[in-house]
Amino acid sequence: MKAWRYALKLLLRDYRAGELRLLAAALVVSVAAVSSVAWLADRVGEATSGRAAELLAADRVLEGAESLADRFAAKAAELGMQTTRSVGFPSVVLSGDRTQLVAVKAVETGYPLRGELLLQSGLGAPERRAEGIPPRGEIWIEPRLLSLLDLEVGETLSLGAMDFRISELLALDAARGNVFVSLAPQVMINRADLAATDLIQPASRVRYNLLLAGAPATVDAYEAWLERQDLTGIEVERPTDSQRGVGEVIERARRFLGLSALLTLVVAGVAMLMTVRRYAARQVDRVAVMRCLGATQRDIGWLMVWKLIWLGLFAGGIGVLAGLGLQAGMLALLSGLLPETLPAPGWRPAVVGWLTAYAGLLGFALPTFLGLRHVPPLRVLRRDLTGRPTGAVTLYAAALGVVLALMWWQASDVRLALTVFAAVLGTLLLLGAAAAGLVWLIRRRQRRGAGLLQFTGLVRRPVTSTIQIVAVGLGLMALLLLTVVRTDLLTAWRDRIPDDAPNYFLINIQPSEVPELEGYLNDTVGVDTRLYPMIRGRLVEINGEDVAPEDFPPGRARGLVEREFNLSFREQPAEGNRVIQGDWWRELPAQPPDQFSVEQGVADELGIAMGDRLTFRVAGRTVSAGVTNIREVQWDSFNVNFFVVSPPGLMEDFPATYITSFYLPPDRTDVLPELVRRYPSVTLFDVGTILRTVRSIIDQGARVVELMASLTLVAGIIVLLAALQVTAEERRFETALMRALGATKQRIRRMIRWELLLIGGLAGLLAGGVAAVAGHAVAVYLFDLEYALRPVLVGYGVLAGAAVVWLAGGVGTLRYYRVSPMRLLRAPENG
Repeated sequence: MKAWRYALKLLLRDYRAGELRLLAAALVVSVAAVSSVAWLADRVGEATSGRAAELLAADRVLEGAESLADRFAAKAAELGMQTTRSVGFPSVVLSGDRTQLVAVKAVETGYPLRGELLLQSGLGAPERRAEGIPPRGEIWIEPRLLSLLDLEVGETLSLGAMDFRISELLALDAARGNVFVSLAPQVMINRADLAATDLIQPASRVRYNLLLAGAPATVDAYEAWLERQDLTGIEVERPTDSQRGVGEVIERARRFLGLSALLTLVVAGVAMLMTVRRYAARQVDRVAVMRCLGATQRDIGWLMVWKLIWLGLFAGGIGVLAGLGLQAGMLALLSGLLPETLPAPGWRPAVVGWLTAYAGLLGFALPTFLGLRHVPPLRVLRRDLTGRPTGAVTLYAAALGVVLALMWWQASDVRLALTVFAAVLGTLLLLGAAAAGLVWLIRRRQRRGAGLLQFTGLVRRPVTSTIQIVAVGLGLMALLLLTVVRTDLLTAWRDRIPDDAPNYFLINIQPSEVPELEGYLNDTVGVDTRLYPMIRGRLVEINGEDVAPEDFPPGRARGLVEREFNLSFREQPAEGNRVIQGDWWRELPAQPPDQFSVEQGVADELGIAMGDRLTFRVAGRTVSAGVTNIREVQWDSFNVNFFVVSPPGLMEDFPATYITSFYLPPDRTDVLPELVRRYPSVTLFDVGTILRTVRSIIDQGARVVELMASLTLVAGIIVLLAALQVTAEERRFETALMRALGATKQRIRRMIRWELLLIGGLAGLLAGGVAAVAGHAVAVYLFDLEYALRPVLVGYGVLAGAAVVWLAGGVGTLRYYRVSPMRLLRAPENG
């Protein structure tokens, strides 16, 4: 019989006998975790892949002042390219006494040049392609705005000084991509209506976009012409830029979830090692007989390899199907954050799942399986001959090597992979050392007597008990960190914000409106507040050297350089600002106007130090000054703060708008609609609404990670069952001996359950303790929060661990006291 066919026959026989069920279960859980993440990332990534131009709504987009775009549009027309324009800015819509921050987009005929607009006539109505842009006097809104303002299609919505009729629901805007939902719903109007809204004022925060499209050769020619132009004040956005931003978000999420899934594989791998070693020990006699019948070491080796190939095929297939179901659950948990319509699941994640299965078998099973090649034929006559078992160093080196390789593959970064690998290994060693210490203490304190017989199993098998405690504890620790600790940290951060902290911001205030608006806020609204100038400027030089985004690695530093800073001037430091280097200009003997104060985080990101000279370009002009102090800013005070501040004399003649923040009690919000009506060009931000939306997004994302942590706990339970299986013969013999000596089934059952409760309780004790310390460290050292250690976490962990292990282990040990003692004592090795 061919090796592959005989291997399949033996595999099915062993599975029916229960020999490989836990190994298969560990594989299924590992593959499900990894493939579910792969499917989620693949489907979301596929939604953007190949649609880069559609996500931009054009082949090129130029953003800048309205007047600067004329010559660029003229050149595009000369080359025969299609052009259209759009204007984007934040504003507030009004419906009765309700207000809502929105992202306004005013478009011209021809929009979009690439992609499409999808509309709905009402909630739940089928989507259809738009044949044009909103007619004059009409507005298209995102569906969620209906529920936010309790509106229906056909009703009126006020935007600035103009009332619009809601004629359509905007299901998809090509340039918005609908990949991730933003904080503010989008509304779209005809650009011809923009002037009537009275929203655009000098120095308003407005994005003027010129959209261009054409044949590839034409676009290349235009790109070559652009490179020869002075692009001061103009940003050129290409399809790859749009796709790169979305792609980076997806890639970061994939890495994080992928590495979380590999934690499940690490724990499940422990179960594989335990199960495989027991399986190999029980296969020695069979292999010896095969050797007597003429099988060579090579034959045995190939037979074992084929067994693993078949096992990986079947278990991997089940795991892939389970992963497909899990990713559907993840999509449900992320509803509202991702597109409603995603591409169908592809085949690549299935391949990833099977490769994960074979990688796990390669690292955790193959070395032990191949060790069976060395069983000598004489084993049938001499029971003391077992061959040359695979050494522990080889086993653990293979397992750790595979885990490191998989982490490298998931992280796509050697340094990140090594960091995560070291962190996981360190956590496992820490938990292992703590668990071993607890078992040792119990062993030291155990005394003779029936009252403590329940500890016997735990202390007689210290290594196995330690492994069980660590495996279950790791899953519980992850769940506690993601549920209780996460909620506590968010609550601690919210509690840190004073009750009277500003909960509303006003921006885009024109200088001419400042005296009247300040008086209106103080006298009519009843808030005592000041308005602060805000100047938009781009950092172009540091110490005389040009600053370019390419000079910084991807991340916050590059993002800071790519966009304009909000600059301001003031005489005194703002509340919640503390000078940590240098002196505030009022404290200097001489007070030259050319000074900058820089926020500490920005200084660290961009490498700005005391004495450095910064140059900003503001409205076509440059302003330079030296850094004379660096400030620490308490951003969560919600006061008005700026990255860069100067004395009043340096930037007073630059164009500016004004900004303010204030606290308005919930029972005074009825004044807001009138405020919006009186000052239509001013944008109102409701901080409370934004924070609730952010928290909702965090909670939804955390639920997905909790799902990964739950899989890690399932893997820990499989380790528990594997440990029970490994010690099955020993436990059965102990049980039979005790029954023969007069112990009742109830007493034996009580002893076993006490042992399980103790294992679960110790696992929960470690999980709760580590979660409490980790939460405290994150709060104090990462977020600078006052967060006391939560001893209650230990209680939660002990209860959860005891319950999980008692239920799972209780099922796994039922058969120990259901067999007669005579049968077990006569055949203790039959299992």
